[in-house]
Amino acid sequence: MVVNAPLFLARHDIHGFLNKHAEWISTRLLAAREHRFEWRDGAPLPYLGGHLILELLDQPGPARARRDGAALLCNATPARAPALVLRWYQRHARALLGERLAHHAARAGLAMPPLRLSNARTRWGSNSAKGVISLNWRLLKAPPEAIDYVICHELAHFKQRNHSPAFWREVGILFPDWKKIRGELRQNGRLYFQF
Repeated sequence: MVVNAPLFLARHDIHGFLNKHAEWISTRLLAAREHRFEWRDGAPLPYLGGHLILELLDQPGPARARRDGAALLCNATPARAPALVLRWYQRHARALLGERLAHHAARAGLAMPPLRLSNARTRWGSNSAKGVISLNWRLLKAPPEAIDYVICHELAHFKQRNHSPAFWREVGILFPDWKKIRGELRQNGRLYFQF
């Protein structure tokens, strides 16, 4: 565990703070451990609101990950699997998110905006001042309706560059069920950030 503190804070003050909040810190650390993803054969990988099963194959041939039905076959050692699986997710996210962005932009009467994949740890998407839509590759783990909601949310920013009531009306035009899906994404989103 790493503790960050201001440089001027005395060591005994830091220890005092840690002792005072030890139970809370312990609870948080335990919760974080419970939600840590374990890279093992048979691990469920969230995918489009369901799961793929990770199958680790340590066979001759190139190290790669590929989908086979409900399985993601990863020809690699457990140590190399995370990088291959993440690359697989990102490659497929670019294709699917680009397709959904093009679909919703056309529905909104907008030209296809430039798409950038994001690796943000807390945000699903953004719309830059230059009109570049950034979408988190982890959206590939969420149900398709959550992907569509995030995309419509970002497209609504072309008309309203804020989160005013007028903005939410724009979101409602593009995605009428936004409140329900937004709530579900908030509830389940932490699971998508495990890796």
